[in-house]
This record gives sequence, structure tokens and C-alpha cells, in this order.
Amino acid sequence: MSEPLRIAAVVEGPTDRIVLRAILRTLLKGRDFVFQMLQPEQSLAFGRMGAGRAGVYRWCRQAASEGGGSVSGSSALAHHDLLIVHVDADVAGATYANSNIQDAPRQDLPCEETCPPPACTTNALRSVVLNWLGERKCPSRTVLCTPSKSTEAWVLAAMWPDNELVRQDDWECRPNPASQLAALPKDRRFTKSTEDYQRIERELMEAWPRISARLTEAERFKAEFLAAIPAVAGG
Repeated sequence: MSEPLRIAAVVEGPTDRIVLRAILRTLLKGRDFVFQMLQPEQSLAFGRMGAGRAGVYRWCRQAASEGGGSVSGSSALAHHDLLIVHVDADVAGATYANSNIQDAPRQDLPCEETCPPPACTTNALRSVVLNWLGERKCPSRTVLCTPSKSTEAWVLAAMWPDNELVRQDDWECRPNPASQLAALPKDRRFTKSTEDYQRIERELMEAWPRISARLTEAERFKAEFLAAIPAVAGG
């Protein structure tokens, strides 16, 4: 019997962790895995960095420093088989000052491009995140997750697939998809809370094949995550 896959995640918030866990359960098809959220959460290695995009940034910078200049040498990769770093695509439209970040090594935000297609912006954002991690390209056991414009675009596509806005071809380019949560039918309404997201986790799992078939950043995450698993098996 193979050992459980050890997966660590750096995400903007706790609801993103729940969505990511649902996706991994679907993609791994019953394979055992241990899922640890390194950020935002207290950890012996890095301490509390705060939540949101600033927390992800600070974790990445400290992991790179601890790894001798890049995350490849950090304990995050030494102690886990895979590392997932999540940043919503709406970060591309922000500045460092928006998040009270004063020590950015490069002034590479904002980096938002015309959307559609979402990839123009997410490609630029990925380069920014790799800079945070001290990398020029994504390490073999690291997977980036960049939902456009946010994780809620995936959640709404799962929970309200027949909504007129969600069905539009430019759904991944619509700003602030979370604002549509309040427009859900009363019998399906939920809030952006850990309790409500845990309640819908099974539905997110069941909807993932449909989401990844339709939304480009979901499909990219699926492909890159599955491609990273052979690197783990091969050492």
C-alpha cells in the first residue's frame, strides 16, 4: 500500500482551503492524502502571517528566505510531497500598498491585463508569485492555483450553474463573483463562512468535473496538479 500523499497549501483564506480540499478529493479518486494548510494558520516554521493576499505574500517571502533564496530549498517542500500556492486573479489588479506591503522586492503589481482571456492576467500574476517564492519557474513539486477572478467563480459555477451571469463566456472575467452569493435562491443561499462552505463541500466535489471542463483556470489547475503527481512518485 502506498503512503498517503502529503500536500501542503498556502491560501488566502479558510474557505479557499475547503474548496481546494474538495477538489483534491475528487482529483485523487480515493487515494489517501494528508492535507495541511500552512497559511493562514499558526505554524512552527513561519508563525502567523495574517490572512489574504498579504499573508500569502509574507509566507512566500519568508519561505524563500528560509530556503536560501527560493522555496525549493525550504522546509515546506522538504516536509511535503506537494505544495499548492493559491492566489486569486483579482490580486493582479491591486497594488502592494493596498495590502500594506512595504518590502516588495519588485513593483510588479498591478499586472492586470485585458480579460478575456483570463490567462493573460493569470500568466502575469503567476510570474509575480514566482518572484515572491524566489523562483524563475515553478518547481516540480509546486502547483499554482489562480482562480479568475476568485475562488467564488468556481463555487458559483458549482452551486448555481444555470445562473445567467455564471453561464456567460466571460464569467471568469467578471469582477467580485462573491457578490453573487447573496443573489442565490433562498433555498440554496449560503455565506462565505467556513461552516457554510463545509456544508456544501460534497456538492463542490460532485460539480468539479463540470467546472474544470468549462472554466479555463480550473482546467489548468487540474492539469498541473495531476502532472505534478508523477514527479512525487519519481522522487
